[in-house]
Amino acid sequence: MKITIYPRNINQGSSQVNPYIQDFIQTLEQNGVTIANSPHKNPLFSLLPRGIDSDVYIFHWLENVPDYKYGLLQTVAAIWLLLKIKRKGKKIIWFLHNKQPHLAKHRWSKNILIKKLLQQADLIVTHATEGIEVVTGKYPKAVAKTLFLHHPTKNKITPTEPLSVETDLLIWGNISRYKGVVDFMRFAKEQPFNLKTRIIGRCASPELWDEIAPLSTPCVAVENRSLSFDELKQAIDKSRFVLIPYASESILSSGILMDSLSLGAKVIGPAVGSFQDYAREPLLKVYTFHTFAEIASIVQHRCNEEANVADYQLFLEAHSWKEFGKQFVQELQKLTQ
Repeated sequence: MKITIYPRNINQGSSQVNPYIQDFIQTLEQNGVTIANSPHKNPLFSLLPRGIDSDVYIFHWLENVPDYKYGLLQTVAAIWLLLKIKRKGKKIIWFLHNKQPHLAKHRWSKNILIKKLLQQADLIVTHATEGIEVVTGKYPKAVAKTLFLHHPTKNKITPTEPLSVETDLLIWGNISRYKGVVDFMRFAKEQPFNLKTRIIGRCASPELWDEIAPLSTPCVAVENRSLSFDELKQAIDKSRFVLIPYASESILSSGILMDSLSLGAKVIGPAVGSFQDYAREPLLKVYTFHTFAEIASIVQHRCNEEANVADYQLFLEAHSWKEFGKQFVQELQKLTQ
């Protein structure tokens, strides 16, 4: 079976790039799937001159192309490509990762792309059960072809000596506006907030850092830097909870959530998407909030609930990239029969 995947960036192996696509490609190849397109610095334009010779075309985050360089041209190219694929009788799969694009600009052209994807996709995959509700609201006809599959993850839990807890809340990962860090820090500065909080992440822009830096308090410290895997593991081990303060308007599933769980963290996040799904999962310790004001109460009442390593490992193995690959390839085979 031959598959074309968007986006496949030429710098996909970089530590600054979301590893999801690299892991996605690897698990497909391990299950006998041939990836037709090579990495490219412009993953959409590189597909245009190619013949439509793949069995299936898989799109991740295609709805974000209006934000990129030559955004209007890329939007037109994306719609043309979708129509060309369907005209050739090939299959389209769209992964619905978010309720809506994180950036509010270019909303009109993004909505056009989303509508085309909902109409043209033969299969829509979401990593949160709420994704099915999103499809229902946007285009009810597409619900029958929408499938929930758990966000794949890895088991990175290793036996170590327990470390002394130094922090109540750890927020980690690259800092962008949609991730809610600015809003959380503003809340913590304006309200009585005594939870010791450590924020570590590379800021998306100097302008955003200039906005964030003055919001530090004696309880809330922020470090504008990336952290290594070993640092992350230690930081999680020294924290009561990982806090993920994402804006609930756009988020469905989260790589930060899955990576935190893969290291055995207890997680607090917004009451949406996969956070809500995993708050109902008895093997995990995931807690949700509707407003930042609820976070202190969660810490107070849940801090003594220990994450059970054996339970976490059961969950992580059941939803590993290996298991996801097997399940997804079965869906590919059903789609192309």
